[in-house]
Amino acid sequence: MAQREVISDTEMWYGFMTSGQIAPNWSVWLDTHHVPDIFLIVRSGLTLHTQDQRLSFTLGYARLGLTAPFSAGALVRPENRPWGQVVYRLPSSSRLSTSLRYRHDMRYRANFSNTEIIEGFGLNHRMRFNASVRYNWGEVLSDNFNFSTTLFNESLVTVGPSFADNPFEHRIFALFSFTKNAVTLSPGYHLRMATPNPETLRVNHGPFLWITINYRWKNFRRHLLREFPGDHI
Repeated sequence: MAQREVISDTEMWYGFMTSGQIAPNWSVWLDTHHVPDIFLIVRSGLTLHTQDQRLSFTLGYARLGLTAPFSAGALVRPENRPWGQVVYRLPSSSRLSTSLRYRHDMRYRANFSNTEIIEGFGLNHRMRFNASVRYNWGEVLSDNFNFSTTLFNESLVTVGPSFADNPFEHRIFALFSFTKNAVTLSPGYHLRMATPNPETLRVNHGPFLWITINYRWKNFRRHLLREFPGDHI
């Protein structure tokens, strides 16, 4: 491990995430994430929440643009991604809360040669294990907005049947969230560590800026669903 070649680079991560409650226990989401010269994703989903909101189940579909070794940062490689996740929120009676998440991505990525995108798609299964800790500080900074901090740890394991060019990756995100009404602004810093082969450790890091909007199609006075930016990473 100590003899790996370390390749380090900086990146900026932008995200715009929405979630809309459409029934007492159902919500839809549509979000997009963009890291210049690496990927652009537009992701949709439908979520079922249990009555106590400790569990939520989501199924969805995403469309991506990816780079290729010959594209010099251009997002020329398409990907189709059916996906699903389950989130479990641990019971808490304090400002500190914890959630655990498992997400499964079915990644159908376009094949490519040394110089161009070619016909056909390869399939990889990616398993994502996430744990997050959130502390709600309330209106400690201002009476005009709510302030919270969140720390995420996520491990991603990719397997076949196609060749896995990034079999393991670990991500860490530190968020500072400012919420007013339905809008949350979340600046922060992230670190992504990957092992594309046994001789290399790739480290990408940098700031990020996410905007989250939670809305309701009607006024569900009896049951207001809770969702946080970490559910959409």
